[in-house]
Amino acid sequence: MRLFGTAGIRGSVHSKITPELALNVGKAIGTYIDTGTVVVGRDARTSSVMLESALVSGLLSTGVDVIRIGLVPTPMLAWATNKLGNAGVMITASHNPPGDNGIKVFNEKGIEFFLEQEKELENIIFSESYKMSSWDNIGDVKDLDLKNNYIKEILKYVDSQTNLKVLLDMGNGAGSLITPYLLREMGAKVITLNSQLDGYFPGRKSEPRYENIAYLSNLVKELGVDLAIAQDGDADRIAVFDEKGNYIEEDTLIALFARLYAQEHNGGNIVVSINTSFRIDKVVEEEGGRVYRVPLGQLHDGIKRYNAIFASEPWKFIHPKFGLWIDSFVTIGLLLKIITQEGKPLSEIIKDIPKYYLIKKNVKCPEEIKYEVVEKVKERLQDLLRDQVEEVITISGIRLNLKDGSWVLVRPSGTEPKIRVVVEGITEKRKEELFSLAHNLVNKFVSELSCRP
Repeated sequence: MRLFGTAGIRGSVHSKITPELALNVGKAIGTYIDTGTVVVGRDARTSSVMLESALVSGLLSTGVDVIRIGLVPTPMLAWATNKLGNAGVMITASHNPPGDNGIKVFNEKGIEFFLEQEKELENIIFSESYKMSSWDNIGDVKDLDLKNNYIKEILKYVDSQTNLKVLLDMGNGAGSLITPYLLREMGAKVITLNSQLDGYFPGRKSEPRYENIAYLSNLVKELGVDLAIAQDGDADRIAVFDEKGNYIEEDTLIALFARLYAQEHNGGNIVVSINTSFRIDKVVEEEGGRVYRVPLGQLHDGIKRYNAIFASEPWKFIHPKFGLWIDSFVTIGLLLKIITQEGKPLSEIIKDIPKYYLIKKNVKCPEEIKYEVVEKVKERLQDLLRDQVEEVITISGIRLNLKDGSWVLVRPSGTEPKIRVVVEGITEKRKEELFSLAHNLVNKFVSELSCRP
């Protein structure tokens, strides 16, 4: 893929995600769908209005109509596309730095374009085989505000009231327009933090990793809330702290929802990304279900292939009964419902989910060598761990599942010049041992290949 990564097209506004590119993507989408309506939304980044304008111009030039729904979170754009469009486009770089932006494309069901569809768009762009309409057949634009409609549909689906006290850290992102209002409609007592929209993300880094939101732990205890929830810039991700101020590991949260769906369906297929824990497999298999793993950014392909009842990757959740897109707002609503119905705090609800020891670190790596680095690490890791390996998965970098239940994943980032190293050990010592091995290998090959003449 020359443009699309694991989550649409992303990069620097000055070097990659330019108005020219947005114009061409608009023309390519209009050419691809031929006729109909495209729903367009944008996040709060400083460059989003500029890119939206260029993209809409490209769409209109092909004769398709456009519904602009303005500044919205990505899940709402997907929902609106499912309701009103033949395709949808979101201008966002999700949790990337403020100088970046991006373009995500959705089909008429609100699903991010499949790989084959993204390839077709790339072919149209690079061959410049655009369909251009005559002056008297240019598309029309309509502006709609659908936020209240979206909130009402989520409330209907979740179907629960609560009196929980919730701290929300909106990270200056688009979730500010939905999450506090949704939870107050459910009856929750809401305290907001970083809820002013700001494309510079002054409150914190947009990605809701623990190191970026660790301060919420003390705030939970000081404010006496039942839980804290953080979202990223386009609000498709969430991170959670329980009532004691403990950060809930992403895989534990996935396991909680996976177990819930497996219980409801007396089994069923669950799809998760390649970088997720065996704790998910354990709870799902106990309920008679089965877990399938897919590359990052391909949950939708997995749902289609395995007829999944639930799908997730860290921080991101898809609830197929509501819609086939990542939707943090449905996730938040259902999480509050679970806590309310169980009648006990979140820390107690997740107590019986197995505990393993997981670490994730990124290594900076020039874009032009990151795939070569991963290939070299792949060969060396398999050689060093060959007597311990039970399964080798190569759908996204390399994941080695080991005989003792531990695993190692090394993969190239699909959105940034980085290599991801993820290790889970059955003990803290095992985790550190395996991580040191993998991390050192990545650094070694990055250094060697960067110095190559």
